[in-house]
Amino acid sequence: MSSVEEKRAANLAKKEEERKAKNQEIAERKRAMADGRAADKSAKESAEEEQAKKRAETEAKRAENIKAKEEGRKKAAPPSNVKSSKYSKKDVLELKSVFDEYDKDGDGKIELSEFTKALKDKKAANAPRPGQKSTLAERRSAEGISIADLSEQTFHEMDTDGNGEVTFDELCKLFFKYASKEELKVMMTYVAKAPEPEPEPEPSLGEDAIQQIMKIFKLYDKDKSGFIEKGELLNALKSSGLEREEITQMFTDFDKSGDKRIDVNEFLKLMEDTGAFF
Repeated sequence: MSSVEEKRAANLAKKEEERKAKNQEIAERKRAMADGRAADKSAKESAEEEQAKKRAETEAKRAENIKAKEEGRKKAAPPSNVKSSKYSKKDVLELKSVFDEYDKDGDGKIELSEFTKALKDKKAANAPRPGQKSTLAERRSAEGISIADLSEQTFHEMDTDGNGEVTFDELCKLFFKYASKEELKVMMTYVAKAPEPEPEPEPSLGEDAIQQIMKIFKLYDKDKSGFIEKGELLNALKSSGLEREEITQMFTDFDKSGDKRIDVNEFLKLMEDTGAFF
C-alpha cells in the first residue's frame, strides 16, 4: 500500500474515532438531560402528593374545630326542659350593656369603687357647665340627691351574697325578681360568649417534602459546592416564567446570611415560601 493510501486510511480511521466519541458525548448528554427531567418530574409529583396530603390534614383539623365549636354552642344552649323565658332577650341584652358600662376592667364583676365612680362621672357629665344654658329642672336635678349619692346603699342592694362584688347574675335577680332559676339560666345563655375555636394549624414541611426539596437543591447546585450561587439559581429558573429581576430579588430575600449564596436551610425556606409543598 502506498504512503498516500496509508495516510488516507489513517485520516478516515481518525475521523471515525472522532465521530464515535462525539456521538457518545451527545448520547451521554441526552441521557443526563433525560435523568434530570425524570428527577424533576418525580420531585414535582411527590411534591403534589405531599401538598394534597397536607391539604387533607388541614381540612380534617378545620372540621374538628368546627365540631368543637358546635359542641360548645350546644353546651351553652338553654336546658332542653326550658324552652324560653317570659323576659325578652332584648331586655336582658340591654341590661348587660349597662352592666358592661360599669364593669370597666371587663372581669365580669362590678366592685363598689367601679360602681361609685361610674355614677359620679355620669352625674358630673350631666351637670350644667358654668355659663351653659340650662332649664330649671336640670339645675334642680344637679342640686338634688341622685343615685350617685346613694351608690353604696344601692350597691349593697344588688350584692345579694355580700362578697363586695356584683355579678350580672345578681343584677338579673334584682331586676327580674320573679324569674325562676331555670329562667335565669336561660337568660345567662343570652349573654354567654361562644367558645373560641382552636387556631388553624400552621402549615409545615413534611419529611417527604424536605427530601424532595433536597433533591432539587442538588440539581440546582451544579458545581456541587453545597451552596447555590446566584448564577446557578438564574440558570435553573430561566425557563420558569420568572423575570431575571424577580429571580435576583428572590435570591437576595432568602440569602439571609448575606454571603452571596444560598445554603440548604435558606433554600428550604425559599421553597417553603412558594407554597408548592403544602
